[in-house]
Amino acid sequence: MSNIRIFVSHRIDIDSETVDTPVYFPVRCGAVYDESNSEIQGDDTGDNISKLRMSFCEFTVQYWAWKNVDADYYGLCHYRRYLSFSDKHYNNTAFNMVRELRLTAHEKKKYHLDDTQRINNVVQKYDMIIPVVAKASEMSYNRAEVKTLREMWESYNGVYFEQGIIDNMFSLIKELSPEYYNSACEYFSGEYHRAFNCYIMKKELFVRMCEFQFPIMNRIMEITDCKTYERAPGYIGEMLNGIFIHYMLTVENRSAKETQLVFFVNTEKINSAKEYYKYRIHAVADKAVRSVADKIFPMYSPRREKVKKLLRLK
Repeated sequence: MSNIRIFVSHRIDIDSETVDTPVYFPVRCGAVYDESNSEIQGDDTGDNISKLRMSFCEFTVQYWAWKNVDADYYGLCHYRRYLSFSDKHYNNTAFNMVRELRLTAHEKKKYHLDDTQRINNVVQKYDMIIPVVAKASEMSYNRAEVKTLREMWESYNGVYFEQGIIDNMFSLIKELSPEYYNSACEYFSGEYHRAFNCYIMKKELFVRMCEFQFPIMNRIMEITDCKTYERAPGYIGEMLNGIFIHYMLTVENRSAKETQLVFFVNTEKINSAKEYYKYRIHAVADKAVRSVADKIFPMYSPRREKVKKLLRLK
């Protein structure tokens, strides 16, 4: 079997459930700030940028994996987002992701997260495993009407980052990695978004992606107001991830398997049978309620956000 490592970025302030197989490699993101005695590997050893966690988000884990671990395939997931390895197609919610309340043994089996042999068989057939795309028109800030990915990202000007940051990113691509510039223009003029920085790639592609992303993210941090928009470099990294994948698919014709991304609302560990069965009952009820509520209050709509504030819901 190939040496596959899917690095899972974990928050340092939450005791999250892990997938305990040889394939998954949990890493504490921003571990340099962690005062706990967690046994989970931190991103603060060897060559690292752990101290940039607030600006680079899960990219500090990606950087650590790039510089400190040797593997045949590198992947990245988040403590609440995992790539599905199931053959079944499940109903989506917002952003074309499957929604689950908790990450338990039941969900691990459902999406074959715990099946090392299956994951190896799938991964070795392709250059990349990537999430299915989401419609940019459904992901704009405050449900603004947009047609292209660029318009979607620009709807977040003044929210996630300052005005002009996308133009700066394009200028940096042209300066530092001009071979990707045409693909960047094409991708941003399209209707779909490859979101959330979750993937598995052959080592060659992973290294090339890191060499593409980090110089641009570093420059963005130097020229951007990161005091007001602290996570701006991380959002740029997400854009660059999508550009890189688009380039690999359309220019180099790399093979890829698109799979569903699963979003787990809560990944804190369940410590008793009583707590687990309480969760299962909650999950059934939640699904029934949302089948009706999501039609009346669409995800991320202003109407829904107002109701959430009134009810003080997360």
